[in-house]
Amino acid sequence: MKVGILTFHSCYNFGANLQTLAVQEALRHRGCAPVVIDYRDPWTTEMYCSRVSPAQAQAHEQFIEKYLDTSPRFSCGEEVQEYCDDELDVVLVGSDQVLRLVPKWAPKQVARRLLRRDRSSDWTQVDERLPVYWLPWPRNGRQGPARVCISGSAGATMFLCLGRSLRREARRSLHSFDFVSVRDDWTGLMVKWLTGRQVKPEFCPDPVFGLNDYFTIPAEEVPDIDVSRTILVSGAIDTTWLARFRDIAHDHGLKIGNLPDPHETFAYEQADVTIDLPVSPLAWYVLLSRAAGYIGGRFHGLVTCAANRTPVVSLELSHKPKLLKMTSRTYDLCTKAHARARYVPMNWLAHPSPASVLNRLMDKSSQAAMDRYAEQAKKKLARVFDEMLACVGGGAPARASCVATQAPIEREPADGWK
Repeated sequence: MKVGILTFHSCYNFGANLQTLAVQEALRHRGCAPVVIDYRDPWTTEMYCSRVSPAQAQAHEQFIEKYLDTSPRFSCGEEVQEYCDDELDVVLVGSDQVLRLVPKWAPKQVARRLLRRDRSSDWTQVDERLPVYWLPWPRNGRQGPARVCISGSAGATMFLCLGRSLRREARRSLHSFDFVSVRDDWTGLMVKWLTGRQVKPEFCPDPVFGLNDYFTIPAEEVPDIDVSRTILVSGAIDTTWLARFRDIAHDHGLKIGNLPDPHETFAYEQADVTIDLPVSPLAWYVLLSRAAGYIGGRFHGLVTCAANRTPVVSLELSHKPKLLKMTSRTYDLCTKAHARARYVPMNWLAHPSPASVLNRLMDKSSQAAMDRYAEQAKKKLARVFDEMLACVGGGAPARASCVATQAPIEREPADGWK
């Protein structure tokens, strides 16, 4: 079975690259022939190239060339559609924020239009059409490749603000999928709202939870640095706060070090250990898996730490409080893990002390809950992949009924999945 993976594989982003590899290897492990559809929309490609150094961009491109099996390169939806229809048995969309939409009438976009005459954010372009990841082209009945979504996310999409035509297109697209799974409750609400609860998505953990089961990291990707007694930190954190945190960490025999993002090193003067760019996605993964702990706001940093039993505190770093916590991916994961103590807002209203953050990082109860969640997430992830392949492997009639007849998914306790 040839399965095309349509996701953000080419973004200069550690989590985007890692989740693509995890999906590819999970499919290969199940006897499929996966191929990553090398779609690169011009706006996103240019945006990332303008924010990342040439050396760091090369690290991502080398990862793609070495570890991902890719199709010919495409830059428009029509080319992707033709390739999917002609070459694939299944089109798999996901994981990551493949279902994200930016409504033109959402409060942030309205404010930007009034203040800057620009609705787009620094990282996202407003478009009146569905992105390619929604597979917005029509299907010829149930002929052609099956359509599935694995662990899709809408991010913080304000879906109630979507325009009527975009809602209609999104509804039509969701009904064309044979199997839909989502990564968080907010995305699940969006899917059910758009389809009048006719599509009831399965919950599927992020595929990076299963990376260790299907992929062995080559020795050349392991950084030559010992971080076993180092707490890695990332994000725009106040220097005074960080200095106090370092002193408290030293009292416990620990160091602190910076963990870079592709576009920024976060080279803190207060750090005992300095990690410079470029960093490969797999080296980033290894650093987190071997660290004494991690505090920062990256979602895949949280996932990587949980999957490797690394203590983690997820900081919600923003200029203002998040009004709807359920739109936060990290809050959603910590809540599902029954480890909400490891989600810590940090903004002008919330000022957690360095001591309180370190105490949460070292808390044994919430760490045990996160460890249980990680084990159960791997099993749940495997079951969803098996269910998805069983759904699309039985011929067109079976595929046609897979989404429409899904039973409602009851919320199971995070530590009691069966």
